[in-house]
Amino acid sequence: MTAGLAGRTARSVRWSFGAVLARQGFQIICAVVLARLLGPQSYGTIAAATVYISLVALLLDQGLSAALIQRQDITRRLAGATATLNLLVAAVLAAATWFAAPAVAGFFGVADLEPILRALAFIVPVKALAITPRALLARELQLHRVGAADIAAAAAGSAAGIGAAVAGAGPWSMVYQVAVTDVVGAAMLLAASRGPAPNLALRAVAPLFGFSLSVFATDCLAYFSRNLDNILVGRVLGVSALSIYGMAYRILVVPVQLIGQTVNRVMFPAFARSAKEPERVAASLIAATRILAFSAVPLMVFVSCAAPELVHLVLGPDWMPAAALVSVLAIGGARETIFYITPSLMKGLGRGALIVRYEVLAAVVQVSGIVIGLQFGVFGVAVGYTAAGFLLTPVLLRIQTRLTGVSARSQLASILPAAHAAVWGAAGYGLWQLGDADRLWHLVGGLVIFFALAAAALWLFHRQILAGVVSQARGLAGRAGNRSGRPRTPPSPAAPDTPESPDVHNQAGGLHG
Repeated sequence: MTAGLAGRTARSVRWSFGAVLARQGFQIICAVVLARLLGPQSYGTIAAATVYISLVALLLDQGLSAALIQRQDITRRLAGATATLNLLVAAVLAAATWFAAPAVAGFFGVADLEPILRALAFIVPVKALAITPRALLARELQLHRVGAADIAAAAAGSAAGIGAAVAGAGPWSMVYQVAVTDVVGAAMLLAASRGPAPNLALRAVAPLFGFSLSVFATDCLAYFSRNLDNILVGRVLGVSALSIYGMAYRILVVPVQLIGQTVNRVMFPAFARSAKEPERVAASLIAATRILAFSAVPLMVFVSCAAPELVHLVLGPDWMPAAALVSVLAIGGARETIFYITPSLMKGLGRGALIVRYEVLAAVVQVSGIVIGLQFGVFGVAVGYTAAGFLLTPVLLRIQTRLTGVSARSQLASILPAAHAAVWGAAGYGLWQLGDADRLWHLVGGLVIFFALAAAALWLFHRQILAGVVSQARGLAGRAGNRSGRPRTPPSPAAPDTPESPDVHNQAGGLHG
């Protein structure tokens, strides 16, 4: 591998993080502005539309993009045939959306939802145009090109959505946001990947289905277990409750997408390229778990503690019922971010059947938690969803042990320092809240105290591990570069940077929940 290639790969990793950060930043700003302008009732229409459009986006791909990334060798002819199949499916889904709009609007009891869904149906083929180019760029670790497209699309879409809301478009602001985001993103990804040109050699796609269909089945199960709470809340408790729950749920999604996706954009292709090197896979799992834990746990514990102040200051008093939900879901978001690495591990090692089996189990557990929680209102749904996720944690630990040989004890030891630091920070924040001050001073002072105590705990009790995490985070770019530069003759794996090295054995061998 040349120094130039290593430099390009490191730049791609930095772009990946920057792109996810920027995209989430723009989307959160847009969501907050729309929420403040529209209020819970009108914003509930957007929340209901989002549930349906997320399903359409899932059905567009059928797992083919993951198969393109995971497959060792592909041709432009295969990629072009995949693009054709995406467009054909998009045409069918656009028509289905048009005709299903009245039924979906009736299900949620929101008449304004029907014309919004019919307008969004015309955007579905645009989404399809971006799927294969994004997969090809990710496969080659050209993440800086994907990142540039994501940043530009998110910025343009957010500007369009906010502008429409200010102009009085109401829930239709979502249509402007989605349309501009998809058009800009598809145009830039097509230009960056130079195609591929669609063709009619659809039989060439057949070898991908063995892996893609298992991924697709997994994604479908994940969608329904992730969104059943939104569906049931909207149907049973109404769109106002759905908007409050959906806004709180975004707190859970933020670290998963911001931190988890950044790491996984590198780790999925990296796991796939080093699948025949168990020691490298094990070391990468431990490094990624530490980085995810240090990035997510203190942050989300702080959000859980500061939820009342954050909701009041950011969203306004009308949204205060969401504060309790934010406190619960933020803890679930920390856990989910850490184990976001599991599906990338399973996909990268080609264990599609294992993914499906896990998702079936996870769906049953999640649905049970949600249905039980629904009996106690929207807060009960949040508690049920979060509790179900923690019940699945031992299963995820066992799966990672089977695939890498890293013991559950070593995996938990990788998480412990971040959790220990967060406990110290939470204790300090709780004591600070006993004082008499306004909300802004409570939040600012609590922020300083929380992270000062968390940093002190890391420095006093976990100094060597902290240094290792910093080193490993810097090393992700270099290791990804090694794998992309010479995937068939990789260098020997690097040893872990801390004393808690993985227990690697000879045995062979998500996410949600």
